[in-house]
Amino acid sequence: MKKTLKMISLILVMTVLASTTAFAGAVPTDIAGSSCEEAVKTLVEAGAITGDTDGKFHPEENLTRAQACIIIVKTIDPPAALVNGTATQAASKAGFTDLKGYSWAAGYIAYAVEHGIVKGYPDGTFKPGVNVSSNEMLTMVLRAAGYTEDKIGANWPADYIVKAKEVGLLKGIEETYPEMSTKGMAAQMTFNQMEALKAMAPVLTEEPQGTKEDKPSNIPSNKGMVFATGSFDSNLTTFAGKTVSKSTEIYTYSTKKEYSKDMKFSDKEDAYRKDTLYKFKDAKTPAWYLVEGDKITKMILPRDTGFSGNVYGVINSTCTDTNVNDEAVTGFETLTATKAITWFGKKGLTIPNFTAGDGQLYELKTSDGEVQNVATADSPKGKVFNELTTSKAWTAVNEYSDNVITTSNGLISVKRNASIYVWDEKKNEYKAGSLSSVKAGKEVRAYDVSDDDIKSADVVVVK
Repeated sequence: MKKTLKMISLILVMTVLASTTAFAGAVPTDIAGSSCEEAVKTLVEAGAITGDTDGKFHPEENLTRAQACIIIVKTIDPPAALVNGTATQAASKAGFTDLKGYSWAAGYIAYAVEHGIVKGYPDGTFKPGVNVSSNEMLTMVLRAAGYTEDKIGANWPADYIVKAKEVGLLKGIEETYPEMSTKGMAAQMTFNQMEALKAMAPVLTEEPQGTKEDKPSNIPSNKGMVFATGSFDSNLTTFAGKTVSKSTEIYTYSTKKEYSKDMKFSDKEDAYRKDTLYKFKDAKTPAWYLVEGDKITKMILPRDTGFSGNVYGVINSTCTDTNVNDEAVTGFETLTATKAITWFGKKGLTIPNFTAGDGQLYELKTSDGEVQNVATADSPKGKVFNELTTSKAWTAVNEYSDNVITTSNGLISVKRNASIYVWDEKKNEYKAGSLSSVKAGKEVRAYDVSDDDIKSADVVVVK
């Protein structure tokens, strides 16, 4: 019965994907000879726009605010995790009250709002189904390309129109353009700024922190900080009910049993280590934290705390260090949920055979942030950890379209929020990628790590 349910679920997912991202990579049949032909072809090839279910683009139709966000954000092509989250880490939410039925666009809207490309309305709505005017569309493209108000002027739309003409955003568009933007115009505007938009794509991968070399430049002070015991939420946006800044500074120091409101802190830099927030998902821990502007901006946490559960990631390297008890232990510099994180193992942890660049995904079973076991899909400890590339080796991509990878061994469905890791041959390491990294001519290994009754890839490793 469960197998039948899985098949039904997969069919439903495929149907939804086909209806929302139809003909990705296929050039629509109705743009030949149109003024936006080159723009549409280029954006289709880049995976930024798609045709409708009838195989056409309908360039004269209007487009909505939701569709405008998708076109612009897909052209920027940020790492997939920043738009749709991952199997284990939800994406940021914009918090608008009227996005019901727009789950397919919610991540793109949130990204666009967070990066100042578009704004919501004072009543807390976004109005995703409202058509975009031509001046609104050119404003969104300008903002996305990095043109802020101080570079444009405060007089809208006049100053924005002047800037749009100055930077070539209106090239190929008639001087007397219509009030409401058409899909063709939106494609042309986006295409005209494509290079600038792609340059705005953020890079997720940072150097993992948490080793003895990661000393703070100054001894962290608990002056002005609050002591409390609480939990981080699953999205790492709050601790003990307080909002955590995305750029909060994390330091680890001493052990949990030493933490109290009267504890004494060392005056030695070596006693502290800089670390990453993402290691502490769902962790309950004592902490000292500083609140600035209603957000936690600095935290001092025990070294023997962190996430407990299974984490899945690629390993860039191993390292050795000492744990909180001054015992020699092995660490793993990983990309986990597309974030660079160093995990340390328990004393005497058995290390698996590790080959850089082989596309292998690893399951790290952790307790209070310490790795207790390392496994591959051949011998997992978690409930679900399956490799979908049947050869269990690099497999050539014949085609990638509509969130489906076609290989000589069959089809692989890819979740919209899949973590994408790309092997960088020159740097000899993995980096976070986007869905556009998956394309014909590349090789992949794909993995299912979520217990959702759907056999599809939560993680795709690409080279």
